[in-house]
Amino acid sequence: MRALLPSGVRHFGARQRRALRDWWHGRLGQWAASPGSNGAGNGVQRIAAYTCPILNPAFLVRSRLDGVTLHPGELFSFWRLVGRPDAAHGFKVASNFIGGRVGFAEGGGICQLSSALYNAALLAVLEILERHAHSIDAYGANRYVPLGRDATVVHGYKDLQFRNATAIPMTLRIRIQPDAVETAFFAPDSPSADVQIEVDALSPDGLRTRTRRRRNGQWEVVSQDRYALPGGPA
Repeated sequence: MRALLPSGVRHFGARQRRALRDWWHGRLGQWAASPGSNGAGNGVQRIAAYTCPILNPAFLVRSRLDGVTLHPGELFSFWRLVGRPDAAHGFKVASNFIGGRVGFAEGGGICQLSSALYNAALLAVLEILERHAHSIDAYGANRYVPLGRDATVVHGYKDLQFRNATAIPMTLRIRIQPDAVETAFFAPDSPSADVQIEVDALSPDGLRTRTRRRRNGQWEVVSQDRYALPGGPA
Protein backbone atom coordinates (compact mmCIF):
# COMPACT_ATOMS: atom_id res chain seq x y z
CA MET A 1 0.00 0.00 0.00
CA ARG A 2 2.80 2.42 0.83
CA ALA A 3 4.15 2.16 -2.73
CA LEU A 4 0.80 3.46 -4.05
CA LEU A 5 1.11 6.75 -2.15
CA PRO A 6 2.54 9.84 -3.87
CA SER A 7 6.29 10.19 -3.28
CA GLY A 8 5.80 13.47 -1.40
CA VAL A 9 3.45 11.81 1.06
CA ARG A 10 5.82 8.85 1.55
CA HIS A 11 8.79 11.13 2.21
CA PHE A 12 6.78 13.28 4.64
CA GLY A 13 5.73 10.19 6.57
CA ALA A 14 9.33 8.95 6.64
CA ARG A 15 10.54 12.29 8.03
CA GLN A 16 7.88 12.23 10.74
CA ARG A 17 8.82 8.69 11.76
CA ARG A 18 12.48 9.66 11.81
CA ALA A 19 11.82 12.70 14.02
CA LEU A 20 9.80 10.56 16.42
CA ARG A 21 12.56 7.93 16.52
CA ASP A 22 15.22 10.53 17.31
CA TRP A 23 13.04 11.93 20.09
CA TRP A 24 12.38 8.47 21.50
CA HIS A 25 16.12 7.76 21.69
CA GLY A 26 16.81 11.08 23.37
CA ARG A 27 18.70 12.65 20.47
CA LEU A 28 17.57 16.17 21.25
CA GLY A 29 20.89 18.01 21.36
CA GLN A 30 22.31 20.49 18.89
CA TRP A 31 22.68 18.97 15.41
CA ALA A 32 25.69 19.82 13.27
CA ALA A 33 24.86 22.34 10.55
CA SER A 34 25.76 22.38 6.88
CA PRO A 35 29.18 23.68 5.81
CA GLY A 36 29.45 27.44 5.76
CA SER A 37 26.59 28.03 8.19
CA ASN A 38 28.17 26.94 11.47
CA GLY A 39 31.45 28.79 11.52
CA ALA A 40 33.41 25.71 10.49
CA GLY A 41 36.99 25.96 11.56
CA ASN A 42 40.11 24.39 10.14
CA GLY A 43 41.62 21.65 12.29
CA VAL A 44 45.39 21.83 12.48
CA GLN A 45 45.95 18.10 12.12
CA ARG A 46 44.27 15.05 10.65
CA ILE A 47 43.28 12.85 13.58
CA ALA A 48 41.41 10.07 11.72
CA ALA A 49 40.80 9.01 8.12
CA TYR A 50 39.42 6.10 6.15
CA THR A 51 39.39 5.37 2.41
CA CYS A 52 36.97 3.16 0.47
CA PRO A 53 37.42 2.08 -3.16
CA ILE A 54 34.60 3.25 -5.42
CA LEU A 55 32.68 0.41 -7.02
CA ASN A 56 29.55 2.44 -7.77
CA PRO A 57 30.29 6.10 -8.63
CA ALA A 58 26.75 7.52 -8.61
CA PHE A 59 26.68 9.35 -5.28
CA LEU A 60 26.76 13.19 -5.27
CA VAL A 61 26.83 14.32 -1.65
CA ARG A 62 30.38 15.53 -1.07
CA SER A 63 29.51 19.24 -1.12
CA ARG A 64 26.80 18.74 1.51
CA LEU A 65 29.15 17.13 4.02
CA ASP A 66 32.64 18.41 3.23
CA GLY A 67 33.62 21.06 5.78
CA VAL A 68 31.00 20.21 8.43
CA THR A 69 32.32 21.03 11.89
CA LEU A 70 31.10 18.92 14.79
CA HIS A 71 31.49 20.98 17.96
CA PRO A 72 31.72 19.36 21.41
CA GLY A 73 28.34 17.88 22.33
CA GLU A 74 26.89 18.22 18.83
CA LEU A 75 25.17 15.39 16.97
CA PHE A 76 25.76 14.43 13.34
CA SER A 77 23.04 13.02 11.09
CA PHE A 78 23.86 11.91 7.56
CA TRP A 79 20.36 12.52 6.23
CA ARG A 80 19.78 15.83 8.03
CA LEU A 81 22.73 17.19 6.08
CA VAL A 82 22.37 15.34 2.78
CA GLY A 83 18.63 15.70 2.27
CA ARG A 84 16.38 13.64 0.02
CA PRO A 85 18.34 11.55 -2.53
CA ASP A 86 16.27 12.16 -5.64
CA ALA A 87 16.82 13.36 -9.19
CA ALA A 88 15.70 16.88 -8.29
CA HIS A 89 18.71 17.15 -5.99
CA GLY A 90 21.17 15.73 -8.51
CA PHE A 91 21.20 12.06 -7.53
CA LYS A 92 21.41 9.32 -10.13
CA VAL A 93 19.89 5.85 -10.31
CA ALA A 94 22.40 3.19 -9.28
CA SER A 95 22.48 -0.22 -7.64
CA ASN A 96 21.44 -0.75 -4.03
CA PHE A 97 20.21 -3.60 -1.83
CA ILE A 98 16.44 -4.12 -1.56
CA GLY A 99 14.86 -7.07 0.23
CA GLY A 100 18.05 -9.10 0.27
CA ARG A 101 18.67 -8.60 -3.45
CA VAL A 102 20.53 -6.10 -5.61
CA GLY A 103 18.16 -3.54 -7.11
CA PHE A 104 18.28 0.01 -8.46
CA ALA A 105 17.13 3.33 -7.00
CA GLU A 106 17.94 7.03 -6.98
CA GLY A 107 20.86 7.64 -4.66
CA GLY A 108 22.40 4.19 -5.09
CA GLY A 109 26.06 4.05 -4.18
CA ILE A 110 25.80 6.42 -1.22
CA CYS A 111 26.74 3.63 1.18
CA GLN A 112 30.33 3.73 -0.04
CA LEU A 113 30.55 7.23 1.40
CA SER A 114 28.57 6.47 4.57
CA SER A 115 30.76 3.42 5.22
CA ALA A 116 33.96 5.45 4.85
CA LEU A 117 32.47 8.11 7.12
CA TYR A 118 31.45 5.53 9.73
CA ASN A 119 34.99 4.14 9.91
CA ALA A 120 36.52 7.60 10.19
CA ALA A 121 34.08 8.39 13.01
CA LEU A 122 35.10 5.20 14.83
CA LEU A 123 38.77 6.12 14.52
CA ALA A 124 38.04 9.68 15.73
CA VAL A 125 36.46 8.11 18.86
CA LEU A 126 33.10 9.69 18.13
CA GLU A 127 30.12 8.16 19.93
CA ILE A 128 28.08 6.12 17.44
CA LEU A 129 24.35 6.67 18.00
CA GLU A 130 22.89 4.90 14.98
CA ARG A 131 24.44 2.68 12.35
CA HIS A 132 23.00 -0.14 10.23
CA ALA A 133 24.81 -3.00 8.53
CA HIS A 134 23.81 -4.11 5.05
CA SER A 135 21.43 -7.06 4.93
CA ILE A 136 23.54 -9.02 2.45
CA ASP A 137 27.16 -9.58 1.49
CA ALA A 138 26.63 -8.58 -2.14
CA TYR A 139 30.24 -8.15 -3.23
CA GLY A 140 31.89 -11.14 -1.55
CA ALA A 141 35.67 -11.00 -1.69
CA ASN A 142 35.44 -7.79 -3.76
CA ARG A 143 33.53 -5.86 -1.06
CA TYR A 144 34.64 -2.24 -0.62
CA VAL A 145 34.74 -2.46 3.19
CA PRO A 146 35.05 -5.48 5.52
CA LEU A 147 31.89 -7.04 6.91
CA GLY A 148 31.16 -5.49 10.27
CA ARG A 149 32.53 -2.11 9.21
CA ASP A 150 29.92 -1.10 6.62
CA ALA A 151 27.14 1.44 7.19
CA THR A 152 24.04 1.50 5.02
CA VAL A 153 21.67 4.47 4.93
CA VAL A 154 18.06 4.62 3.69
CA HIS A 155 16.41 8.02 3.63
CA GLY A 156 13.77 8.32 6.35
CA TYR A 157 14.47 4.85 7.74
CA LYS A 158 18.17 4.15 8.35
CA ASP A 159 20.54 6.94 9.28
CA LEU A 160 24.18 7.25 10.32
CA GLN A 161 24.37 9.33 13.47
CA PHE A 162 27.13 10.06 15.95
CA ARG A 163 27.96 12.54 18.71
CA ASN A 164 31.09 14.46 19.49
CA ALA A 165 31.39 13.52 23.16
CA THR A 166 34.90 14.99 23.35
CA ALA A 167 35.99 18.51 24.24
CA ILE A 168 37.57 19.01 20.81
CA PRO A 169 35.81 20.45 17.71
CA MET A 170 36.28 18.27 14.63
CA THR A 171 35.94 19.22 10.97
CA LEU A 172 34.99 16.63 8.36
CA ARG A 173 36.75 16.72 5.01
CA ILE A 174 35.86 14.48 2.06
CA ARG A 175 37.97 13.81 -1.01
CA ILE A 176 36.52 11.86 -3.93
CA GLN A 177 38.86 10.49 -6.58
CA PRO A 178 37.94 8.41 -9.65
CA ASP A 179 38.60 5.16 -7.81
CA ALA A 180 38.32 6.00 -4.08
CA VAL A 181 36.59 8.17 -1.49
CA GLU A 182 38.43 9.39 1.59
CA THR A 183 36.79 10.83 4.70
CA ALA A 184 38.90 12.48 7.39
CA PHE A 185 38.44 14.43 10.59
CA PHE A 186 40.70 17.37 11.43
CA ALA A 187 41.04 18.85 14.91
CA PRO A 188 43.43 20.92 17.04
CA ASP A 189 44.32 17.80 19.01
CA SER A 190 43.51 14.08 19.06
CA PRO A 191 41.02 12.88 21.71
CA SER A 192 42.80 9.53 21.99
CA ALA A 193 46.35 8.42 21.34
CA ASP A 194 45.52 4.74 20.85
CA VAL A 195 42.60 3.67 18.61
CA GLN A 196 42.26 0.24 17.04
CA ILE A 197 39.34 -1.48 15.26
CA GLU A 198 39.03 -5.26 15.03
CA VAL A 199 36.34 -7.49 13.53
CA ASP A 200 35.88 -11.02 14.87
CA ALA A 201 34.13 -13.71 12.82
CA LEU A 202 31.39 -15.37 14.88
CA SER A 203 30.50 -18.04 12.31
CA PRO A 204 32.56 -20.32 10.02
CA ASP A 205 31.27 -18.55 6.89
CA GLY A 206 32.21 -15.13 8.26
CA LEU A 207 28.66 -13.77 7.83
CA ARG A 208 28.25 -13.15 11.57
CA THR A 209 30.65 -10.59 12.97
CA ARG A 210 31.50 -8.65 16.11
CA THR A 211 33.25 -5.30 15.77
CA ARG A 212 35.30 -3.92 18.64
CA ARG A 213 37.08 -0.62 19.22
CA ARG A 214 40.10 -0.15 21.46
CA ARG A 215 40.83 3.30 22.82
CA ASN A 216 43.12 4.29 25.66
CA GLY A 217 43.73 0.63 26.40
CA GLN A 218 40.05 -0.34 26.78
CA TRP A 219 38.04 -2.51 24.37
CA GLU A 220 34.35 -1.90 23.65
CA VAL A 221 31.91 -3.80 21.45
CA VAL A 222 30.72 -1.49 18.67
CA SER A 223 28.31 -3.86 16.91
CA GLN A 224 27.33 -7.45 16.22
CA ASP A 225 26.07 -8.04 12.70
CA ARG A 226 24.62 -10.83 10.62
CA TYR A 227 24.63 -10.91 6.82
CA ALA A 228 22.90 -13.12 4.26
CA LEU A 229 24.04 -14.10 0.81
CA PRO A 230 22.41 -12.31 -2.15
CA GLY A 231 19.01 -13.72 -2.98
CA GLY A 232 18.65 -15.40 0.40
CA PRO A 233 16.70 -14.22 3.46
CA ALA A 234 17.72 -10.69 4.49
